[in-house]
Amino acid sequence: MMLLPRPIEMDQHPLVQQTYIVPTVSIDDAYVQVKRCIRHRIPGALLVGQSRFGKTYCARYISRQLKDEYPKLVVISVGSEKKKTPVESAFFESLLEAAGHKEIQSGTNSAKRRRLIERLTELVTRSRQNLLVLFFDEAQRLSMEEYEWLRDVHDQLERRGIRMITFLIGQQKLINQKNALRLQGETQIIGRFMIDELPFHGVRTADEAATCLNAYDDACYPVDSDWSYTRFFLPLAFESKFRLVDQAANVWSAFLSAHASAGFRFAIDIPMQYFSRAVEIALTDHCDRDAEGFSLTSAMWEQAVLDARYVAAVEELRLNPEIDD
Repeated sequence: MMLLPRPIEMDQHPLVQQTYIVPTVSIDDAYVQVKRCIRHRIPGALLVGQSRFGKTYCARYISRQLKDEYPKLVVISVGSEKKKTPVESAFFESLLEAAGHKEIQSGTNSAKRRRLIERLTELVTRSRQNLLVLFFDEAQRLSMEEYEWLRDVHDQLERRGIRMITFLIGQQKLINQKNALRLQGETQIIGRFMIDELPFHGVRTADEAATCLNAYDDACYPVDSDWSYTRFFLPLAFESKFRLVDQAANVWSAFLSAHASAGFRFAIDIPMQYFSRAVEIALTDHCDRDAEGFSLTSAMWEQAVLDARYVAAVEELRLNPEIDD
């Protein structure tokens, strides 16, 4: 069977470089909930999940989908860094950078705050809407001072007729923070940034595994080509009807076996980082075996799950649930 050569070198592919995002059931559910919050103008919501479950990639995917579906909508993403004490200048510099301002570091804290408000107003005015969507990743790191600074931004924009909807993305600690704020009577923070709670999970069923695997069969790179991820690594097998989605039972069985062998007595919930890593290993380790009629075996998937370090990762997360993504 004669096939066209691959359009790029293998080491340039997003799967090898791990720069791609696979939509999951949880991501799709989160996107529906995010759109609901935006549609109903709910000012703030928490997107909460365990470490390594793909929350950061979920936020990136949702941000990109929002921009595609609503090209006029102003969507900004920013991350929170670890620090011993909150620094106001660093806080506003990160927001200025996320908003695409050219002048980030100069001036006083008040000057940076004013530049940020003007920049956000400019972006929203240019969009001819009155809405700004802000994603704040690793939000469990935010301090009370930072919430107050963010509150000032929210209120100043609101006085200009601009609605800011904030999605705080982080670990279970975010829920604990919300509960603590409620006990302290800090309703001004909860009411602006923590109204809804959107849970985020990993891959929990064979059907969800099939949904993820189907994405490798459908997603193409280069984007405007017909080189799906599966075809790129196994072109001969692909031509003879091999599809990853048909491997769902084997993949799920391999993870179930690893889960049971490790003695885990809790329900399986596979972090997306390790699910996708197993797929990457299976494709890259066996691409040189590609042939008409080739298929990945149960043993190959079991080895891929082992090499992905799923068991070791889950054990570490169980012992240290607050590990950062």
